Amino acid sequence: MERLFNYKPMDIATFSGGVEGLPKGACGLLAAVGEFSLNALLKSAMCLQYRGRTGAGVTLKGIYKDNSFYVFHIMYRNQYKVAELEQVINSWGVHILESQDLVARKYYYEYDLPIIKRYFVTPPTTDEMMYRERINDDYQYIMKHVSRFNKDFMDDARIFSSSKENGTFLTAFELTDTIKIYDLPKYEDEYYEACLIHLRWPTSSGRGLWWGPQPISLGEIAGVHNGHLSSDKSNAIALEQLGINLHVGTDSEAIFLQTDYLLRKGYSIEEIEWILSRKFPQELKSMDKDKKIRYEEIVNDPILKRMKMSGPATAIVLVGDVILGFTDRDHLRSFSLGYNDKVAILGSEQRAILSAAYFMEEELESVYDPDAGKVVAFKVEGKNVKKLDYGWKWYEA
Repeated sequence: MERLFNYKPMDIATFSGGVEGLPKGACGLLAAVGEFSLNALLKSAMCLQYRGRTGAGVTLKGIYKDNSFYVFHIMYRNQYKVAELEQVINSWGVHILESQDLVARKYYYEYDLPIIKRYFVTPPTTDEMMYRERINDDYQYIMKHVSRFNKDFMDDARIFSSSKENGTFLTAFELTDTIKIYDLPKYEDEYYEACLIHLRWPTSSGRGLWWGPQPISLGEIAGVHNGHLSSDKSNAIALEQLGINLHVGTDSEAIFLQTDYLLRKGYSIEEIEWILSRKFPQELKSMDKDKKIRYEEIVNDPILKRMKMSGPATAIVLVGDVILGFTDRDHLRSFSLGYNDKVAILGSEQRAILSAAYFMEEELESVYDPDAGKVVAFKVEGKNVKKLDYGWKWYEA
């Protein structure tokens, strides 16, 4: 087979940082929803680079909007596995309309990169999906197969973006390198409604530098996280009981998938806060009687009681048109937000929020650090942003 690139396959040890391991640091988080400038947001995220020097990623919501097909971004550790794994995808009954290099070839000479490709994929017919998996929804069908692929071929490849709308772009390098390798400024004039940015490879174990960078993205879910969850095993058990697979394997991923599950099951923003950030005894004493009954019912559910965000952590999760910001109940990781009637900006440091507003020439109505354990949420539709109250639900169950 002809060598496509000046590229040497990398084993997992090399992907994991080699014998010297990973540099110390903390994750930098920055996100925006509504009407904003992508280049201004990327520029303001640079002030977070000092927190960690390895791994950076960006998710853009809406850049593939109004398509009837799914767009996969896939990285391969070995170019000789590409054709074989493309056949695996074809075996799902999907049709690959087009495949293309996602990264310009010149960068394979400048950086040590996995093979990174983009695919435009149409799902099977409803009859075909029912015959194969007894699933009549193409989103659920594609997500099931993407999760299975990432789990079964974890040593060979990763589908790191799999949406009809969103695109996720990752590297094991700094944010400036990620922007350069994918030429992200070209999307400034494209349509987008939200952006998530993460700096630094996660602290928990994964499958190497290229498999670990965030945002972690699956379909319409994307998330970024800072800190470490002491409840990671409990979260993983809860998802396993629900038949939801971790396909990257970090503690962060469990929070993102749990948020998606809870929203789609019709839990309110306040109830999601109760589940992921339990009340202290003194807080329970002051709760309204009816709320306390509902709280006890939820947190004692055999599955929901395993869903926790324990330990020092901050997370920002995008699910469809909703973005949520979380802090741990002890407030051991910093988290800030600012918003007006056009844009909401969330981040791990207030100076990144103020920097973004400055570069966008926006005067924010409110800038503050949410209280410990609190969940904040915004909804964006057609670039119109709305702050959601505690009682809001994805739908009325």
